[in-house]
Amino acid sequence: MSTIHNKIWWRNTNERNVGITDRKISWLELFYDLVYVIAISRATHHLSAHLTFEGFLDYFYMVALIYWGWLNGSWHHDILGANDVRTIFLTIWQMVILSALIATLGTGEEMNLFNVTIAILLMQLYISYLWWSEGIYDKTNKDVRLIYVGFYMLAFALIVSTLFIDPAYLRVVFYTALMINYIPPYFVTRRASHELRYEQRLSPSMTERLGLFTIILFGEVILGVINGATAFEKLTAYEWSVFVAAIFMVFSIWYIFFKLIGDKHVKKGYVNSNLYAFLFLPIAIALGFTGVSFENVLAAGHAHHTNVNTELFLGLSIALFLISIVLLTLLVESKQVYVNAMPKMRRLLILVIAGIVVTSIISNSFSLGEFLMILLILLLILPVMILVLWNNLELKKQ
Repeated sequence: MSTIHNKIWWRNTNERNVGITDRKISWLELFYDLVYVIAISRATHHLSAHLTFEGFLDYFYMVALIYWGWLNGSWHHDILGANDVRTIFLTIWQMVILSALIATLGTGEEMNLFNVTIAILLMQLYISYLWWSEGIYDKTNKDVRLIYVGFYMLAFALIVSTLFIDPAYLRVVFYTALMINYIPPYFVTRRASHELRYEQRLSPSMTERLGLFTIILFGEVILGVINGATAFEKLTAYEWSVFVAAIFMVFSIWYIFFKLIGDKHVKKGYVNSNLYAFLFLPIAIALGFTGVSFENVLAAGHAHHTNVNTELFLGLSIALFLISIVLLTLLVESKQVYVNAMPKMRRLLILVIAGIVVTSIISNSFSLGEFLMILLILLLILPVMILVLWNNLELKKQ
């Protein structure tokens, strides 16, 4: 009875989730993911109002920091999370800290930097605690734990220093701390055993979690299309065609992502696992950019003319997303019947990316409807080819 009571309140054994191959994503994890996507959305809307070089720098920093927090919290839950009170409170407190960070983004300019810095420090300290606390359950993981805690506390110290240094150096220090946060996997890989380096892989539950996180981000892109459409002065056949084309473009990149990446195992190896997880950062940034781009392009182009800067921004955002897909296909295992087809699909992806970039560069030659239709046609090539090629391969297999 005492053991059962302890497990309800605090799992005090060396139980881990690594050996569980069929672990399901909990409702708590989905709630946690939603709060993080809200944070990315808040940063994205801030960018839409500050489309400057400094605005891009701040956006990239905030999304990279938010994703770092999400990834660490998700990994900790994937390894050690349980249906106990401690896990629930660890997750809730991280959500509270993130919510505080979201709230600080809307405070007055005078106190904004100070408030954001304090929220970031709390997140930094809490993620460090998560890695330190892992040692309670896994005594064999001491070296890895110390590497993570050491780097994260060094980044914490640098962020503290921003409260006292000249404002001209703030971005340099913040970005230095951010890079330090992303360094630990490199050192772990160098010191890892042969089994960790070449045999271990990202768990199926974690790959599913990354996919679910991406689905929520796609919702933000759809919201960007809807927000842009609200700027239409009247809903004529032209405006409706523009709106439908934008929705189909979002569907196309969604289909490409989940057909080529979804429901696939990551290749064995600690390096492959970390690269796979890291590539979802440009995925998140690209989807955020795409949502903002759709909103601005539709709002600027409702009068049958477009702004070349926003069009170029939209095209490059979609191109960044597709480039990330190309790189992710190198890290996932495909069914044997599709293995030989993947190089052909990657080459087609690269050609489509090139077409999107060129079209975006010369976008001032087109109306809004023409521009979106050209991008849609380019994007639809991939789903059609995937359907045809995959179907032919399945027929040959039979």
